[in-house]
Amino acid sequence: MEKIRQYILLLGVLLALITLVAPINQNSQLVFFIVIILLTGVPHGSLDFFVEKQIQQQASQKIVFAKFLIKYLLNMLLYGIVWWLLPTVALVLFIGLTAYHFGEIDWPMRKHPQLDAVLYTLYGFQLIVFIITSHIAAAAPILQQIVQQQISTTVWLQWGNSGCMYSGGGLVIQLLLLTVFYKKIGWTMQVLQQFLLQSIVLIAIIYILPLYLSFGFYFGIWHSLLSFQLIRQQMQLPNNAAGWATLIKKALPFTIIAWVGIAALIVLQTQTPTQWLAISNLFVGIAILTLPHLQVFTKIKLR
Repeated sequence: MEKIRQYILLLGVLLALITLVAPINQNSQLVFFIVIILLTGVPHGSLDFFVEKQIQQQASQKIVFAKFLIKYLLNMLLYGIVWWLLPTVALVLFIGLTAYHFGEIDWPMRKHPQLDAVLYTLYGFQLIVFIITSHIAAAAPILQQIVQQQISTTVWLQWGNSGCMYSGGGLVIQLLLLTVFYKKIGWTMQVLQQFLLQSIVLIAIIYILPLYLSFGFYFGIWHSLLSFQLIRQQMQLPNNAAGWATLIKKALPFTIIAWVGIAALIVLQTQTPTQWLAISNLFVGIAILTLPHLQVFTKIKLR
């Protein structure tokens, strides 16, 4: 297992133990979530232009920044319109896209592209559903606001109880099947053992942490830092302080722009009548930023 994965898992275990010994109040959890998203979640998406530029150069093609930016913003605008007109459809689309994206980051090896894509999308979907449904009491009011009250909190709570059982059970079944058929998909015993350990520890961390810490850890720390690692490899930067400093320097201008936009959104949200509405709007804003990022990131040649 990569060192970076080991360190992140250890950090997650430490965070889970802290919350068990000394529970963290909800306001502190929310601050942690926002800070993590700003420090890691947003910056890893701020490198999309440089990733696209690298990919185009490897294909002996040129990229025009203005054209890239217009396409990027247009995708955000169109997806924002979908969120406005069809929020439930937008939420389902977001979960489907992130299931593929998160799954491909977590998956350890690819020998059969189509089969692997199905397997890691299923894995990512079940993990996302498990994050939400294992904390459904806290998530339900936010989900109700996200879909503009088209689905009530009561219904979300009902679905959540079933969803937790099915997603958790589905993850267990998928891991058990992998132990039987791992050779069929080109894995070695070592790869299997590492993936099982990674998955079991991740699931435990996600379950123990409360909602904001759980989502903040998985998306803001686990996923974002692993994405940074893959972007660094794609851009052929060395795995040392200088390489990471170059990566951060490239991300900084776009990150600052995104920070300003999110700060303005947070200030506006202080005028909303409920905390759930403010959080749901922040989530939708992150989702809109995510769509064009996924379109770029899926072009990275993963191992």
